[in-house]
Amino acid sequence: MTETNKHLTEAQQKAAAFLTRQKPGTAAWRAAKDAADIANAKVGDIMQDGSIYAGMLPETHERIFIAAKDTPCTMSFNEAAKYAEDLDVHGHKDWRMPTLDELNLVYQNIEKGALRETFNRTVEGSAAGGYPGWYWTSTPLEDIPMWVKTVCFSDGHAHHEHQEDGGPLSARPVRLVIGVKR
Repeated sequence: MTETNKHLTEAQQKAAAFLTRQKPGTAAWRAAKDAADIANAKVGDIMQDGSIYAGMLPETHERIFIAAKDTPCTMSFNEAAKYAEDLDVHGHKDWRMPTLDELNLVYQNIEKGALRETFNRTVEGSAAGGYPGWYWTSTPLEDIPMWVKTVCFSDGHAHHEHQEDGGPLSARPVRLVIGVKR
């Protein structure tokens, strides 16, 4: 191990070695660079693609990346899910609505780095309609069809809303990266 690489994990060293063997600008080089950036990310870091690293789920070791901004306005669950599904931003098309566990992890980290001050924490309804401080998740309410869990970003309180009649609420799409270990 070289002196400059002694602080890197084995996975980081392999990514760095692979990167040095690639021609800059090629697809393989970009993939290796992305893997190295992800492996070195700290919660709240803005990634090269513009998304924000929001943390790692302890049970699955999935790394969560979140869009830098909320949906343009509060919306119904179905509208928010469609918005996330159609999102093509930061060079990625694999955005979706977060689960309750994922959104709770994001809430736990909202004071870190670039996550700070990017979420609406308004509890009351807005004049334009909706509840902008409440965020949709994709987690269904147990045994009650058409209801999903929601999270209030003023205090982290979880609640639930009807998918068609509830809200409108805010949404923040996420994407996952699996298998890149720190």
